[in-house]
Amino acid sequence: MNATMSNSHVLISEVGPRDGLQSVKATMPTADKLRWIDALYKAGVREIEVASFVPARLLPQMADAAEVVRHAITLPGLTVMALVPNRRGAEAALAAGVHKLTMPVSASAAHSLANVRKTREEMVEEVRAISDLRRDLAPHVRLEAAISTAFGCTLQGEVPEDDVIRLAAQCIAAGADESGLSDTVGYANPAQVRRLFRRLRAEIGRHAGAAHMHNTRGLGLANCLAAYDEGVRTFDASLGGLGGCPYAPGASGNVVTEDLVFMFEAMGVPTGIDLEKLMAARAPLMAGLPGEPVYGMTPEAGLPRGFVQGARMTATATPIPDESNNSSNSEISDTPLPYAGIRVVEFTHMVMGPTCGLLLGDLGAEVIKVEPVEGDSTRRLLGSGAGFFPTFNRNKKSIALDLKTPEGVEAALRLIATADIVSENFKPGTMKKLGLDYETLKQRHPRLIYVSHKGFLPGPYEHRTALDEVVQMMGGLAYMTGRSGDPLRAGTSVNDIMGGMFGAIGAMAALRQRERTGLGTEVQSALFENNVFLVGQHMMQFAATGHAAAPMPSRISAWAVYDVFTVKDGEQIFLAAVSDKQWAIFCKAFGLDELLVDPRLKTNNDRVRAREWMMPILRSHLAERSAAELRAVFEANELPFAPIVRPEELFGDPHLNATGGLAPVRMNDGSQSKVPLMPFTLGGKRPGIRLQPPLLGEHSRELLLELGYGEDAIQAFQNSAESIAQSNR
Repeated sequence: MNATMSNSHVLISEVGPRDGLQSVKATMPTADKLRWIDALYKAGVREIEVASFVPARLLPQMADAAEVVRHAITLPGLTVMALVPNRRGAEAALAAGVHKLTMPVSASAAHSLANVRKTREEMVEEVRAISDLRRDLAPHVRLEAAISTAFGCTLQGEVPEDDVIRLAAQCIAAGADESGLSDTVGYANPAQVRRLFRRLRAEIGRHAGAAHMHNTRGLGLANCLAAYDEGVRTFDASLGGLGGCPYAPGASGNVVTEDLVFMFEAMGVPTGIDLEKLMAARAPLMAGLPGEPVYGMTPEAGLPRGFVQGARMTATATPIPDESNNSSNSEISDTPLPYAGIRVVEFTHMVMGPTCGLLLGDLGAEVIKVEPVEGDSTRRLLGSGAGFFPTFNRNKKSIALDLKTPEGVEAALRLIATADIVSENFKPGTMKKLGLDYETLKQRHPRLIYVSHKGFLPGPYEHRTALDEVVQMMGGLAYMTGRSGDPLRAGTSVNDIMGGMFGAIGAMAALRQRERTGLGTEVQSALFENNVFLVGQHMMQFAATGHAAAPMPSRISAWAVYDVFTVKDGEQIFLAAVSDKQWAIFCKAFGLDELLVDPRLKTNNDRVRAREWMMPILRSHLAERSAAELRAVFEANELPFAPIVRPEELFGDPHLNATGGLAPVRMNDGSQSKVPLMPFTLGGKRPGIRLQPPLLGEHSRELLLELGYGEDAIQAFQNSAESIAQSNR
């Protein structure tokens, strides 16, 4: 799998059901295979190589490959992989419905001839043939050319590194989406791993794929860590170390999945896999292969006392301590966030687009904010926009690119190639001029989901310039908010925020759709249509009654008591009694027995019709009571009420602080404040802040390295950014 994960996430690709099972003599019954795959899935494994499409006479263990694939693709969110040695195998795998094809190509000339009776050059042509087949039959299916014997070969001995890198580049040129490196016989050492993956990433950039390491000589985890240090974010492993090439007596072949997951989780690098459930998945494996040895230090030793999965703060994050004694604003520690492993690249500014990324980021996605080299304009806004950047840009990384230059656009294209979702809210036509529009990108990346946030959906208005206030005026919301003849915008960026939320909802729906079809799609969200959705209740009021809705300050309320009362010392408080039961409680609590028995006020609708004479009585009766007294009575009787609070007073709200609704956040000037978290819980906890709002370009170097840029190229990006910054001062 392409290295699309962030520094704080890795993808563990389980290869045991293929690489493991085809390496043992016994054949696991199909029913046991399916139970094993289900157990891996329940543990959180989201990529599994389930089969090999080879003739049954050669590998009877894989005779049920199609049946296994058909079962695995029913598991939502699971990427189902299969190994194919040639075009015929690819045809069968595609017919079964796999999501990804893996084709091994040996870097060792001797091994290639001995294993598949083809030269390396012939295998590259086989990659090309499979790529063409995939393009014609299932363009959404990914193709990986896995370079085997990349670190040495038992037949040839040393394999020249130049041969390895050249072969990987040839496979990409032939149509493979990615190319990873495999230590087929367990010869690799950490220095060699660092060197080869560094060269691979420099040569093929975003196409650099997974590390497939063996533990034959006890260096499996060390080699995985070396690959991680070079930017690799996808690792093959096998539960129990099943299979591989265990040439050293007593040593496992494949890296043990349990040990690899433990290593990363102990480092604070999330895998999305529940270790306890993962170790429990050994049971169906051992039941299906009785007597077959399984390995792993972690299952043998057990988890350390007090060990907790899910340390989410990465080295690139700026930690700000939580001053609250309540832990519910911390991220969920025992369950992976739902969109962990999803990469979002956003070209957004202001509020609407950033809100989409905010929601996806809070739910676990890795969100990369592409900023101009001078920075998002909201970093410098004053007045009502002064808090925009820290409000809408937590849990994001920042890369600074000059999209006015070919180099900047090329870097953006490389980044997009690693993404699941692209989000943008530029003026219509801007992304097309850059070659970053959906129609252009989907030709290269058919699985890409592209979210556009605009003023209007396609139609007569689509080329108008829109702002939240513009659509509130033309969409009826300002009319409904202000007094008659005095339209008034709502007191927050309601359409911008909700428009971004609907963009995120659309992205979530598109991800689910992609699981079924294998294809991405374009999602569009718009301010005007969002506003119309909000005032739809008033449109339907007119449709139902024939009477136009009055502005809220002068409306005919649906509830008899639903008002702001001015009380003792000029204080104000909102009080409500919206049912007959609440009306009775209200009257008894305040000694209004005469009103309670008045036949003219028997039902809520009666009281609505009587508001003209009833409300002055209520206001007069309550006017000499303090807001605190009224609050106490209403709370004791479980009646609806609310103090009239200013936004700045919410920082001290006892409920928000007790429940962890506010989390520490870094402001633009480096000072600390608190910011509201998402207004929902998952497993009883609010999704929290894993990354503080980023500094401009804080993650540029890290991401450029991942994309295959060398130090000289990265320095050139930096020099260009500094030059532009100086010219703007």
